[in-house]
Amino acid sequence: MRTMKALVLDTSAFIQGFNTSDPETRLYSTPLVIDEIRDDMAKIRVTNWRQTGKLVIQMPDEEATQHILSNSRRMGEARTLSETDHSVLALAYQLSQQGYDVNLVSDDYSVQNLADELGLKYTGMNTMGIKRRFQWIHYCPGCRRQFPEPQPENTCPICGTMLKRKPGRKTRRRGGK
Repeated sequence: MRTMKALVLDTSAFIQGFNTSDPETRLYSTPLVIDEIRDDMAKIRVTNWRQTGKLVIQMPDEEATQHILSNSRRMGEARTLSETDHSVLALAYQLSQQGYDVNLVSDDYSVQNLADELGLKYTGMNTMGIKRRFQWIHYCPGCRRQFPEPQPENTCPICGTMLKRKPGRKTRRRGGK
């Protein structure tokens, strides 16, 4: 039995003119991605692919979404990833759990960072992709305290200064291209 192939596309894939000629690969994306597309040519591609059945637009289920949100908070990526980014990652995760051979197409380094942490394959269109995976450290430039997790309202619970972040632990990436 052959594994079904799936490419999950983020907004940049549509804008950059992603194309595949593999008839056995189905394209997936989320309604949040489609809502972000403003480019006329990208809109035409979406319409054509949907009409031919090549592109499936769906939201990930709640379990996959919560899994991604939990891991993005743990990795310190929750504030840098948009709701759309989370939806694309959750859809890729969900499809992989359903037995698809999934590749996430995104140029966003934060998306790639979390995808790599979760063992999801990813490909960039116009970027080389991440070289290392980061665990972010949140720190206060005022009192110099460090926090392994994001803090409420992104403020220091000690002195109230807005927190910043810097790369902490760096590990080799797992996958990618």
